[in-house]
Amino acid sequence: MRNTNVRFLVLSVVCGVFLFGLTACEGITPRVEPPKGSLAVAHFTQPQMDNELLAGYIPEGAEPVSQDVLGRLDELLKQELKASTNPSYLVPSTSEQCEHIVLSRIDKEKKRVAALDYWLRVGNCMKVDYLLVPHLLAFHERKGSEVSVDTPAGVTLDLFLVDVKNESLVKRYHFDETQKSLTENLFEAHKFFKRKGKWITASELAQEGLARGVKEFGL
Repeated sequence: MRNTNVRFLVLSVVCGVFLFGLTACEGITPRVEPPKGSLAVAHFTQPQMDNELLAGYIPEGAEPVSQDVLGRLDELLKQELKASTNPSYLVPSTSEQCEHIVLSRIDKEKKRVAALDYWLRVGNCMKVDYLLVPHLLAFHERKGSEVSVDTPAGVTLDLFLVDVKNESLVKRYHFDETQKSLTENLFEAHKFFKRKGKWITASELAQEGLARGVKEFGL
């Protein structure tokens, strides 16, 4: 009987935290108006030097990822944008030609160009009003299975909205998360239940972050 009461108390606490977490998350998500004008999406890149960053810093110990990982993230971002209410954007691959053109011109200039200047040039080449620039900063794959892990998945990424016409960075979304067990963080119990109590992969974690970012940008 005593064990039953203890289990009931623990379950009540977890459920209460879960409901509190859902309420809190809903309460801090304001309605955002989408950018007015044409919008293009650059493909994912992983900055290796500080001058390649639009903001923030490169996490210590972050290892370079393969092009396959970056391509997978491009597809995940594309899926999230297609599922949104404002899918009028250019797919990531359409920015590659302009990036090659801009890089070629910079090489001829033989000078270092700041990250914002670089992406403004890309946006002007694409003849758009806004450019969504995704950066992957760290990507740590899960070591283990969905039921037991030695090391959980962790992802750090940024989404930047660049106003090409006004030559400014207007918004940044930062996602930095390593999955934790329910006992490690009861205040995020809603994530535990949403993931069905499983240890997810780094790609699945990144998709969660991208979904939040797209919503936060009003796209």
